[in-house]
Amino acid sequence: MTKKPAPTRFPGAGGALAAYPPGDLRGSLYGIGALVLAGVVVSPAATAAQPQAPPEAKTAMPLYAFCGTGDHLWVWEREPVDSPAAIEAMFEWMARTYSIRRMYWRGAQSMMWDRYYRFGPERPLQYDWTLWKRHLYRDVKINEAAVAAARRTGMEIFMYTGLFESGVPPDIGIVGPYLFEDKLFIAHPDWRPLDRWGERRCPGAVCFAVPQVREALVQRYVHELDRFGYDGINFYTYVENCGIRYEDEFGYNPPILAALRRKYPSADPRRKPLTPDQKQFWYECRGRFLTQFLRELHAALSARGKKLSVILDAVDPDYPQPWWGKKIRGVGRIRMQWRTWVREGLVDELWIQLGAPAAQRATLDRVLAECRDTPVRLTVRTVDPFDPAWRPYLAKGVTPVAVITWARNGIERFSLTPATVETLNSPDWRLRLQTVADVEAGRLQIPAASLATRATDPHVLVRRRVMTALGDAQAAPLLRVIEGGLSDPESCVRIAAAEALAKVHGPGTPRRLLDAVARDAYFQMKMACVDALSAMGPASFAELTVGIKRPESAVREVCVRSLYRFGRDHDSERVFPLLRTVVRNPQERDVVRYFAIEGLVGLRLKLGARARVDTARDLLALAADGAGATVRLQAAWGLGYLHQLLPGDLRTQVVEVLDAGFRRYGDGCGLEDAAFGWRVFGNALLQCGTTGRKRLEQMRSQTKDKWLAWVAYEAVHVAHRVSKIIPVAEEQAILAHDQFAPSFPGTRPW
Repeated sequence: MTKKPAPTRFPGAGGALAAYPPGDLRGSLYGIGALVLAGVVVSPAATAAQPQAPPEAKTAMPLYAFCGTGDHLWVWEREPVDSPAAIEAMFEWMARTYSIRRMYWRGAQSMMWDRYYRFGPERPLQYDWTLWKRHLYRDVKINEAAVAAARRTGMEIFMYTGLFESGVPPDIGIVGPYLFEDKLFIAHPDWRPLDRWGERRCPGAVCFAVPQVREALVQRYVHELDRFGYDGINFYTYVENCGIRYEDEFGYNPPILAALRRKYPSADPRRKPLTPDQKQFWYECRGRFLTQFLRELHAALSARGKKLSVILDAVDPDYPQPWWGKKIRGVGRIRMQWRTWVREGLVDELWIQLGAPAAQRATLDRVLAECRDTPVRLTVRTVDPFDPAWRPYLAKGVTPVAVITWARNGIERFSLTPATVETLNSPDWRLRLQTVADVEAGRLQIPAASLATRATDPHVLVRRRVMTALGDAQAAPLLRVIEGGLSDPESCVRIAAAEALAKVHGPGTPRRLLDAVARDAYFQMKMACVDALSAMGPASFAELTVGIKRPESAVREVCVRSLYRFGRDHDSERVFPLLRTVVRNPQERDVVRYFAIEGLVGLRLKLGARARVDTARDLLALAADGAGATVRLQAAWGLGYLHQLLPGDLRTQVVEVLDAGFRRYGDGCGLEDAAFGWRVFGNALLQCGTTGRKRLEQMRSQTKDKWLAWVAYEAVHVAHRVSKIIPVAEEQAILAHDQFAPSFPGTRPW
């Protein structure tokens, strides 16, 4: 039984869309961040081809591991972290099999987000993921479980978080990738890096030139480390958003400019270009305030016996990291004064990030030379920690960092003992689990009926892997065993059982899946059930038509998302009236209507002209009548995609409704989405071609309504549509501002 790579799973409106909708994180968390932050889903077939180092080579060297916790709670195939039992198993596996000595735990960051950040329900998929994490952090207490597991296994555990990360201003986040922001910067927007005009704030970044920022964050980190008992903190240096347009767009805060003028009295980057030397010094000035923050934080941590670690970019360690795959650094150019940090002892560890091997090792050599004869330790992230090429670095005290569940990470095996038919009943759960994994990967042959005897194994990870193995084996005679997994006490087993039922199912399976959602209405279970019900095709359709009327809102949501996929893959005409009924029901929950709109818009090219007209009329009413923000914005988004497919008179109505909707964000706006809803309406108007753009330009050029003029200017000339950076030449941005920007009305709080 060779496991096939899992397909990408999303409930969104499909690849036909030119831009992803609010609430759909494709191309962001899953497509980019999760791809490399927590590792690509393990393909056992690929894993089988990886050479295995001898056991003594794996246990005789120091090794650390990173777990991108929140990403594991997004993609179900990754090792589960959704219960104390699952977390205990991960730490035991890491410690006993690979002698891992330290875990970098990103769950610490997610817990801080839950405590200190505001999240927007207007992006339902991401918000649902947030509620799933909140349940696990607050109720199940998985962070406490991780620290306890680290203590029992003799590991250190470090908080892993962003040095500059503070969420995303809502006008960026509503488009992608996330609608969440640190409450500290909602209350104090000028505590972010400012643009040259003092108008825009750098999306997601903090400005360490503000003393209150340094003080507040030092207090926060110390409190969190003390509260949970982490041994230290490790900072990555990118920001997870795409709002910057060019690297010198931000960093014009008064303390930074004052520091620049102390050396160059006539220099003012807001009014005239800096010389190359002046520009480098400007970057250095930004870096000095970062260094001051690390100085203050290190003093507070060292007084408590805690350690401070910072990640350096493998290609250019003198500046912050770009987000994975991006060509522009999201915080701009800030000099990372790591030599000063080493010289003054402001950090205990520098981590060299993953990169092209030659560049990564060249950077490691540079940093090693500076750290010689200092107490600063080095770590290096690698896809193969047991590669002999690392031996010279190990001799110099460098410790590799492996990433849990990355497809090629050197720590794929649960047990180094060879698996056999007999080891399925080993007293060591790791060896039982490895046996099932080897069967799944095709390295070992054991009848599915024998595997099924482990469906009630006392260990959570064994039960979970049995579910996936039985699904891959398409063991139809064992359907009841898999369906029984839907009632397992551990959520990761229930989720695995749901996914297995995509491959093995019977007439009663759709109903059992919906009943499982009614009992377990959290994010990953819903995702798994959407996958399974969609994979069943026509076999699930009848139950879905009943399910959209059930009393449990989570069940109705899953049915709507599954019906969209059914329409996309099988019969859009039968799905259309069902989704339309949901959209038109004012008593339905906003999140369910949101996904119904997404489905109708996603099916627009498969529907006939009459159905597209009916959809547009429904969305016109929702965008115009003051519905709640989640539905209203989704309706506006949909109208943008439908516009070019409609007859002329209806296209005119679309423009009029979008125009009126955008105008509501002018002076005195009292809408709950006043800080960001205009971005969705503005983007929809831009999709209406020349007519929509002219409407926005008319609003920009009028002088009676300052806020309306400003947001119209931003919609057209400071564009942000999808989860990717839209680069603009600095000269072009300055020219556009000089030519088109109205007077700045201030910052509208979220």
